[in-house]
Amino acid sequence: MKQFEFSKRLKQFPPYLFAEIDKEKVKLRKKGIDFIDLSVGDPDILCPKSVVEILWRSAKVKVNQKYALDQGKLPFKLAIKKWFKKRFTVTLDEHKEILPLIGSKEGLVHFPLAFLNPDEYVLIPSPGYPGYRGAAFFAGGKVHYMPLFSENGFLPDLNKIPHSVRNKAKIIYLNYPNNPTTALAHREFLHTLVRFSSRYGIIIAYDNAYSELYDKEKPLSILQIPGAKETAIEFHSLSKTFCMTGFRVGWACGNEKMISGLFKVKTNVDSGIFGAIQDAASYALEKENAYVHNLRRTINARRGIFIDSLKKKGFTDIFSESTFYVWVKLAKGTSSIEFAKRLLVHQVVATPGVGFGTYGEGYIRFALTVDEKKLKEALRKI
Repeated sequence: MKQFEFSKRLKQFPPYLFAEIDKEKVKLRKKGIDFIDLSVGDPDILCPKSVVEILWRSAKVKVNQKYALDQGKLPFKLAIKKWFKKRFTVTLDEHKEILPLIGSKEGLVHFPLAFLNPDEYVLIPSPGYPGYRGAAFFAGGKVHYMPLFSENGFLPDLNKIPHSVRNKAKIIYLNYPNNPTTALAHREFLHTLVRFSSRYGIIIAYDNAYSELYDKEKPLSILQIPGAKETAIEFHSLSKTFCMTGFRVGWACGNEKMISGLFKVKTNVDSGIFGAIQDAASYALEKENAYVHNLRRTINARRGIFIDSLKKKGFTDIFSESTFYVWVKLAKGTSSIEFAKRLLVHQVVATPGVGFGTYGEGYIRFALTVDEKKLKEALRKI
């Protein structure tokens, strides 16, 4: 029988980081080994009970058992508009500037299909979320990696992007609060970013999935910056904000043409979001602000415990400004993969920094997604 080859496009992809980690976890389970999972950003905390109740009731409604509208339910978009106005003081047009998504990841990955041509560049942070690279490859574009260094606050130095790349770049992916480094983007940098993208005609694809998970400083939206609506689209998720990872629901907002381009792609890819999930998401945005406050308080308590213990163990460069991650620099010359393997021997699963890109080497990422008792147990083994 003829052996079928993967496409040239798919062959560009390295193994997906979290899929590889999942394989290791499966191996441990088959051996009957219990482990503490600090690898993937999937919160252990349940989503609000009221949200599940709304989902259960709405699932029984006949209209929700039919095909959903591709553009999303109007009440959901109005809930997004209201939440965004309250949180960021930015007014969105519910008809033209908001598009519900089946989780922010699918929007981030599908987006370049609407605007990127094969000879154009996508600017991607390193370290950075692996999905951005996949988005560029699927659309047949070129990739230019922007290193994120601690001495620069894990912000890219836009001046170091070669002019030959700038002039052929179509999209720049950025993510603040940042995964994996936990860094925040200050207002001055965002102003510089908007000016840069406007000058070179580069679309800002701003991943703001962790906007509500922070320690002290409240994260910004790129759309708060004057002129950003002319050059930016921003992505949000209910996965992190309300611990609704399995629901797969989020949204894109911003520039009208960018929203319409992504919408056109999605009409050819999916058939909308299950109506009951949209109803549940609407309720979360409108009614569960106290839940978000309590979630943030819980994560910050875990953050403090984890950081204090790591310092006592001799780690000095520890970063955890936001998100529910802790980004830790390893001793000079230590391989992040080898360090992660050593942790596995002690039944602790963490994410090697190199999995987020070349410039993530020398770091390890921990996710604060287990309770304090398990965190303390893991810390004894690190």
